Amino acid sequence: MAQGDGVTFYTDISDVYDDLFPVSPEQRALLDSLAGSGTVRSVTDCGCGTGAQLLPFAAAGLACLGFDPDPSLIAIARRKLAAYPRTRVEIGVFADLLRLATSPSDLLMCLGNSLVHVPQVEAARFLSDAAKALNPAGTVLLQILNYEALRKAGVTDLPLIRTSEGGVEFRRRYEWEGDRKVRFQTTLRLPTADGPRILRNEIPLYPVYPDEFWEMLSRAGFGEIRFHGNFARTDFSPASEALVCLARKT
Repeated sequence: MAQGDGVTFYTDISDVYDDLFPVSPEQRALLDSLAGSGTVRSVTDCGCGTGAQLLPFAAAGLACLGFDPDPSLIAIARRKLAAYPRTRVEIGVFADLLRLATSPSDLLMCLGNSLVHVPQVEAARFLSDAAKALNPAGTVLLQILNYEALRKAGVTDLPLIRTSEGGVEFRRRYEWEGDRKVRFQTTLRLPTADGPRILRNEIPLYPVYPDEFWEMLSRAGFGEIRFHGNFARTDFSPASEALVCLARKT
């Protein structure tokens, strides 16, 4: 285990990533609605993981770009999306967006709480780059946790994730270092023929709060900003567990 090494962190869970974080029916419905809207012809997924969220767009024949810093996740994404010639998957970090996105897209996504894996100043820079990587009136779809609610409640232990078969368990814990940084500690339990294999890891996260997020988006050149509490697009509230954002380039 490499402490603080985000690549090692996600490499450790890559083989069970889709089992731990399946695309929910609500998320799939939202992605399908965007893919079928008639206004989206090209999509960029920043922090694409295994490519599961790109799949509906690739299957619809749209031009797709996905990138992620973890080679193990990218290898899975390439296998998953290999049948779609208009889809390209690359290794890269947020700062590589404008280099990798050689042509602008109609939709840019950053899901799975990926945005808070970089310091807040880098997150703000990424949102500015996202606006540049979009066509006029292009859309961003973003998802992070509601750190305002987590911080106020003093949450340290996140809900246990267990695969449907029950063999894999993923425990997650937050150690707060003030308002701007969290040590994200995880324990992954994998069943093997010789008994459970335990993998422990830790990486830093950099919370972004709702008001701050709105300001970042506005400064980056986005309008029609809508915050939702989940992928079903229910209204966002201070008690929402997640923050799902749709906004349009102005």
